[in-house]
Order: sequence, then structure tokens, then C-alpha cells
Amino acid sequence: MIKVVVEKMVASLMFMCFMIVCLFTLVLPNVASAAGTISEKWLSQQVTTIPIEKGVKYAIYVKPLGDDGKGVILNSHKMASASLIKIPIMIEAFNQKNQGKLDFNEPVVIKHSQAVEGGSVYNLPDGTILTIGQILDLMIVQSDNTAANILIDKLKMENVNAMIKSLGCKETVLQRKMMDFEAVKQGRQNYTSVNDIANILGKLYSSQCLDPESDKAMLDIMLRQEDNTVIPAQLPHDLKIAHKTGELDGMYYDCGIVYGHSHDYILCIMAENVKDEPHVLYDMSSLSIAIYDQIGR
Repeated sequence: MIKVVVEKMVASLMFMCFMIVCLFTLVLPNVASAAGTISEKWLSQQVTTIPIEKGVKYAIYVKPLGDDGKGVILNSHKMASASLIKIPIMIEAFNQKNQGKLDFNEPVVIKHSQAVEGGSVYNLPDGTILTIGQILDLMIVQSDNTAANILIDKLKMENVNAMIKSLGCKETVLQRKMMDFEAVKQGRQNYTSVNDIANILGKLYSSQCLDPESDKAMLDIMLRQEDNTVIPAQLPHDLKIAHKTGELDGMYYDCGIVYGHSHDYILCIMAENVKDEPHVLYDMSSLSIAIYDQIGR
């Protein structure tokens, strides 16, 4: 009698286990599919519900990489570029290096009279010598403004703009040096958009910007970005994120490639009408983790 009862209990447990396995088999594919989807409506909901700081206007671009899907775009438009313009400056530097027109080992004497605030070069002793390669690194990793201005002089503004055009960017232009507020008063501003930056990042990721070696080298520099207060701030610390930030009065940006655990993706967030920067940075990083939870895990 006891044997029969035990056998019935075992059979019942086995049946329950079988049903659980079947249930998970049916449900999990749908869950995985949902995790890989994102829409403009979903993005709009996040922008409405997440922010602490109200009144901020967001432009966002999200695109999972490795498939033929289109990016999801929210409110892309031409905006003052801030330091995002340093990405095409970097690309033109590698382009001229490849053509033999620029030597990354060339020494440059830093003249304090020509230095501007933003980054570590401004605080270096007058007469410090750096190489072009070191200056390029500082321009991206520390977003150094003096480094950017040195490279604009070396590369020539018209060459950077020709590179921007060749990359298919329609709303990006370099018209002034960093911290040149007089130029801004005269109407010469630098511009870009989340569409254009995402286009450039996609070309770098797929090795279709310059060449595979150069594109990898540029992404490696962007992986060492020191300002990690937005896209990476709330993400798992083991993720690789190649990104570039930008900041002007009332504006804060972060655009990059997130190498997720399940999906790599492009994420560009540009915020304007910023009044409370600490709150907005937290809001932007919260948008980043929400997007990661949706497509990057």
C-alpha cells in the first residue's frame, strides 16, 4: 500500500515538472522577444514618467546592432553640438594619418596663451610638449577643449567638414573652435543631431567609417571616456561603453555604443532646457538603464 502511494506521488511530481517545463517552453520565447523590442511610443513613455526635472526636452536615438532593423528616433533635430563635434574631428585626424598628412608622433609645444578651459591641457606648464596622438586622446577621453583647438588648426576646419559630409551627416557642421563665444555671438555655432551621431557610431561599429583598423582604434579611445555620469552610470560595471559626452549652458549630451550582455546597441541622448544639471544627469542615466533593461540584457 505504501509503495503504491509513493509511486503515485512520484508520478504526480513528475507530471507537475513536465507541465512546468512545457509552460516555460511556451512563455520564454515571448519574453525574450519582448525584451528585444523598443518603440517610439515606449521611449515617449519613459521620457514622460522617468524624469525628476520637468521641462527638459530630449532627443533620443536607440538602435540594436547586429540586425537590419531601423533605429527608434525621438525628436531628432539640429542642436548645438557641444563636444560631440570632437568625434568627426577625431575621424578626420585618423583619415589624415592614413594619408600620410598627419604624424601622431609629431611633438606639439603647448602655449598657455592659446589654452582654453576644459580638460587638463589648460593647467599644464607653458612649454609642455605633447604628441598629436596624446592630444587626440585627451580631446576624447577628457573632452579637452585646447586639444580640440590644436587639432582643428592642424586638420583645417574645411577638411573636417568635408569628412562630415562624406559620412552622410546632414545636420552636423564645424564652424568655430571650442570656447569661442565671440564666434557664437556672430552666429557661427557648431551643430549636430542624434541622427547624425548615431549614423557615425554605426559606421564605426561596422568598420565602415574609414577602415577596420582605424575604426577599432577610435572606438578603443572612446571606451576610455572619463565622464561616465550618464549612459554608463547605472549600467552593470562590467559592460564596455564607447561614448562621448557634450555640455553647454542648458544642454547635456551622451552618445555611444553599449556592448550589452545579449545585444550591442547605439544610444544617443541629447537634453536641452537643462536647469538642474544633477537631476537631469540622474534622469538621463535612468533612461539609459531603462533602455538597457529593455534590449541590452
